[in-house]
Amino acid sequence: MPLPMLLRSLLVATISSKKWLLVPSLHLLDFFAKPDRTLVFNLDKNPVLKAIIKKSFYDQFCAGTTPVETRTCVKALKDLGFRGVILTYAQEMVFDHKSGNGYSPGAAAEEIKEEATGVKIDNVIESWRAGTVGTIDLIEEGDILAIKTSGAGLAVVDAFNKGDLPPQQMLDALDEIGTKCKERNIQIIVDAESQHYQKGIARAALEMMRKFNTDGRVVVYNTYQAYLKDTQSLIASHLAEAEKDGFTLGLKLVRGAYIASDDRSLIHDTKQDTDDNYNGIAQGALRQQLGEYGVSRPFPSVKLFLASHNRESVISAQRLHEQRTAAGLPTVDVGFGQLHGMSDEVSFSLLAEKGSNGQSPAVFKCSTWGSMSECIGYLLRRAVENKDAVLRTNDEYNALRKEAGRRMRSLGEKYPEAVKSGKLSVSKGDNVKAIKGSDIVLLGVDPSDVEATLKQDGLSDALSGKLLISLAAGWTRADIEKILSSSKDKIWVVRTLPNIAAQVSESLTAIEDPDKDIPKEFVEITDAIFNQVGKTAHIDPRLMNAATAVGGSTPAMFAVICDALIDASVAVGMPRETAQTMIYQSMKGTAAMLQSGIHPGVLKDQGTSPEGCTIGGLMVMEEAGVRGHLGKALREAVTIARLMGQNPHVNDTRQGQ
Repeated sequence: MPLPMLLRSLLVATISSKKWLLVPSLHLLDFFAKPDRTLVFNLDKNPVLKAIIKKSFYDQFCAGTTPVETRTCVKALKDLGFRGVILTYAQEMVFDHKSGNGYSPGAAAEEIKEEATGVKIDNVIESWRAGTVGTIDLIEEGDILAIKTSGAGLAVVDAFNKGDLPPQQMLDALDEIGTKCKERNIQIIVDAESQHYQKGIARAALEMMRKFNTDGRVVVYNTYQAYLKDTQSLIASHLAEAEKDGFTLGLKLVRGAYIASDDRSLIHDTKQDTDDNYNGIAQGALRQQLGEYGVSRPFPSVKLFLASHNRESVISAQRLHEQRTAAGLPTVDVGFGQLHGMSDEVSFSLLAEKGSNGQSPAVFKCSTWGSMSECIGYLLRRAVENKDAVLRTNDEYNALRKEAGRRMRSLGEKYPEAVKSGKLSVSKGDNVKAIKGSDIVLLGVDPSDVEATLKQDGLSDALSGKLLISLAAGWTRADIEKILSSSKDKIWVVRTLPNIAAQVSESLTAIEDPDKDIPKEFVEITDAIFNQVGKTAHIDPRLMNAATAVGGSTPAMFAVICDALIDASVAVGMPRETAQTMIYQSMKGTAAMLQSGIHPGVLKDQGTSPEGCTIGGLMVMEEAGVRGHLGKALREAVTIARLMGQNPHVNDTRQGQ
């Protein structure tokens, strides 16, 4: 877990694990969530208030207010080991059963405009469509898009309240979203919402499943709330539709999300009743026995997704799935999800549950993005609905405290003499302060994080007149200088590209020829730094994208070749450990000979003899076109490196495909 995330989690866990802090915090969120607040209490207009909420609660539970922030957060969650993310656009309508009113904290004003053709366009439906389609662009193949259909406004929720399908404009939007997601192998979860709207939402979701969940594939999941008394009968009716029309039912199961605002009479009387209903549905689906289905009637095609912060529920479900799989008994595919910023202990416990194939279960983190006003209602509801789970965070709180302490000690423990002499100091969580105290700065963040990092308030001025060495692939010197153009004095940017072998001090670092006016000592310092971890090569700027692949991608390609040779050695009887030792040394020796000046062709000829085994193996490689395919692989890597800089070239393998 990255340090900023760890410290933020510790802060939130401190509040959430203590009722005397949590309850006032929930009341405060409730106050900010109400629409039409004055300027002082408007989260989008009061910069001080916005900064406080964003850096604490918002960043803990939400992905971002902009696409750049959101992409960065999505990547960070995946880097923690999750199969993917569930991302939703925050706009929604909430109906409060007690007051009889609905409100949408961040929705645009309801407006209908008439096109020249006479067609009426609902601007709120269009705003929701654009925001949701834009969300698809923030995630990747294998991720999940969650949609809150009530966010499309009054015309839509009025239809849902009657149990009807929404207006044609909304149906067209849902069709567009389903088509785009199916093309990109992204799944859709239609979120459950207030019961005031839920009958119509379930009907719309059923129609989407009927259209898109064909050939045993699930594109669309509907959400079923186990805290409702009639959930089992609703699932039974949808199973009947799946059986009749031959589509796969996407069954996402939650306990419930609107207990504070819904009609209490529709909800189970006790938490135990809800738990029993949840576990009964989950385990029944995994056994392929729900009601009469799987008993007196064939069990239709179903795929299950369990969203829960209850460790016992999800762990027992995963183990039941594995037991049935190992025994050859019928079961269904299952995935799992927990909210971003909550129940990490549950999520990581699931990831530790390796299956018989050695793979972890499909675990996702669910997050939302949008403006502060759009997301504040989301934050409040999640906190209220999961209050019991939130209060059970003492174990997580204690674990976070221990981890924070360990990290603060780790560098100092590793290099105690450097700390004692003053050569090493560790700064966390304040880039501007660290840069002000430095003469040379290395930009060592992921390419997707570069813009957000460099746009931090005060960072450009802190870098003024200094040397900034970039290690970020795909970012040109001009791009970086443009972001930092507000600095008082010139920032000297040098672009470099080390490769993964820097871990063993055998890197090949490409260093772009810098600005002709750069101080000579800056060039010498850059060389000296990277010569400590291998060799350097000075590259013309126009060749840096090619160098990204030639120097950066080839270690992975060599590793594939090496792995293939080891597997082949095992296939002919060599113990794997012995094969590894021999292949690794052979590659190392070959590299040393080539670096001594021997031409690759000469080395090849020296290793072959008439009718020998080496020439026999080489002939198989030639017949398989190994040279051509390796060349094509490298050219493809260069193509992608160039596309990272948005500068495609015409002579690369992607063109014309």
